[in-house]
Amino acid sequence: MEAVSEFMGLVESGNALPQVRTIQGPSADPVAVVDGRQVLVFCSSNYLGLSTHPEVKRAVADAVMEYGVGANGSRLISGTTDLHVDLERTTARMKETEAAIAFPTGFMANTGTITALAYLPYFARMAGLPLKSGAPEMVVISDALNHASIVEGIDAARGKHAYYEHCDLDSLSAKLEENHGKRLLIVTDGIFSMDGDIAPLPGILELAAHHDATVLLDDAHATGVLGATGQGTLEHFGLKGDVLQMGTYSKSFGALGGFVATDEATAEYLRLAARSYMFSGAMPPCLAAGILKAMEIAEREPQRRVRVLRHRDYVAFGLEDAGFETLGDGTPIIPVVIGDDDTAALISQELFERGLLAPCVRWPAVARGHSRIRITVMASHERDHLDRLIEALTDAGKRFGVL
Repeated sequence: MEAVSEFMGLVESGNALPQVRTIQGPSADPVAVVDGRQVLVFCSSNYLGLSTHPEVKRAVADAVMEYGVGANGSRLISGTTDLHVDLERTTARMKETEAAIAFPTGFMANTGTITALAYLPYFARMAGLPLKSGAPEMVVISDALNHASIVEGIDAARGKHAYYEHCDLDSLSAKLEENHGKRLLIVTDGIFSMDGDIAPLPGILELAAHHDATVLLDDAHATGVLGATGQGTLEHFGLKGDVLQMGTYSKSFGALGGFVATDEATAEYLRLAARSYMFSGAMPPCLAAGILKAMEIAEREPQRRVRVLRHRDYVAFGLEDAGFETLGDGTPIIPVVIGDDDTAALISQELFERGLLAPCVRWPAVARGHSRIRITVMASHERDHLDRLIEALTDAGKRFGVL
């Protein structure tokens, strides 16, 4: 472990160690106590403000009394309850697919799905069920800025892969041409978590159809937010298509877990071949109950989605008027470009001292020299909360020479 100690010493001396703050109480409310200080939270993914909703908490508490704390088994042994089945049916209905499969986390949904799809011909031979179609080797083609769970899934698949330049359809087309004749899986985030921009999905689906490629869409940050009813990126663009839609229950629905919404055959295949599903303890039933209630509230109260997007515009336009460069395509994620790693850390610290929790994102989450203050807004924020953020960030930007 000497090498680990040496490396961590270098990280600490270079002031590159991420600062982790301790939150006393719920971290999903607009106001929280952090390291003993009351602050406004601008880094939660609880976009619709449902994590601490009284009905959601009551649903979880009632389920704990009936089902206990955990599932105490994998989904294929003793971990599937009627709540898990209801959750998957409700998710499929929301995404307008034949079926859905729920994973304990979104990270596990991506890694398990990518590896299972890439492993198909080997899995079939191992099971003594060789495919008549042959199923040539799969090549995974991924956006260069996709989430770490996708990168991990690609690495775990131990197969051929390629990365295309971020949201660049010409680059994607070239990678597809280079791998003509292979089974092709295109993987893209819907909303990119560090930049807040939206994938050019119409062009991606057009290229996929031309090259007979499958598309896996990571809709973690889009589900519940984008589209006329919150279905996500497909609905945002007015699209329908045979797309594997991955998503999470830890963003708009305020809990924990991931899913893949797809056709019935693919969902059942993933139950057999996705190791992160088969060999993990199941999501606690009480969480499934809370998610179901959160999905019900999100459907009946569409104003939550409208409110969070209005908050986004108010903050983004206010910061741009002050002179900041912001990234994003109208999503609840508003990265404020700072650049210098140390300056971003100092600005984040000053915001905290003024009662605002808005951490800086720097290496290893983004490349060195590309640090930013990554703001996320929630439907539960009030207008005066947003004004305090704009004012404090503007003051800090002037003080540290960013503006």
